[in-house]
Amino acid sequence: MSEELEIEIKYGEKILKEFDVESDLEVWENKQTRDYVIKITLPEFCCLCPRSGYPDFATIYLEYIPNKLVVELKAIKLYINSFMNRNISHEDSINEIYSVLEKKLEPKFMKIVGDFNPRGNVHTVIEISSDLVVKKPVEEKEFTPRTRERSSFGDKPRERRSTSDRGSSRGSSRAGGSRGGRDDKFQKDDKPRRSLNKEGFRKISYADDKKPKVVKKDK
Repeated sequence: MSEELEIEIKYGEKILKEFDVESDLEVWENKQTRDYVIKITLPEFCCLCPRSGYPDFATIYLEYIPNKLVVELKAIKLYINSFMNRNISHEDSINEIYSVLEKKLEPKFMKIVGDFNPRGNVHTVIEISSDLVVKKPVEEKEFTPRTRERSSFGDKPRERRSTSDRGSSRGSSRAGGSRGGRDDKFQKDDKPRRSLNKEGFRKISYADDKKPKVVKKDK
């Protein structure tokens, strides 16, 4: 008599109870070479509150750009329905779904939104996307200052020439020589200096100009 009263487990309940995400979450090969977006809506998500056991309902929005694999639609449906009898929080459920799909598919981009129905006057939306996931910082390479510029031809270092050197070389090449010895005075370490005389005119002087000596007269 007790055997007859025993409740028979339906085949759907058995599938969800025995669902193994590692072996039963089927993925297919992505045969397309271009980038495209897949959007899946799962409006019947249900799980149990880990404290009270009350059911929590939500709509799951899945959006991803596939790389080499795509998830089979029936498989993702069964995986989402397998949460029905699990005691798990809003945050943990959406994070688990994101982690599982990220590991299985390795997509170029993925975004998951869990929009939970209000319960107790509280409306919760959990959102995770590739843009929000913080990557570990790359170790910074030791900076070595460059003291001398290297030429693009060979490894021999190239010396920098000053503006005055380039100007003097161009002047001598165009005129076939120096302009009356004037270029000799405009060297790197011998730049002209201007001084202001009493009348307000500026007079050009050079570093090699001899300054007059001041002789003090004996009183």
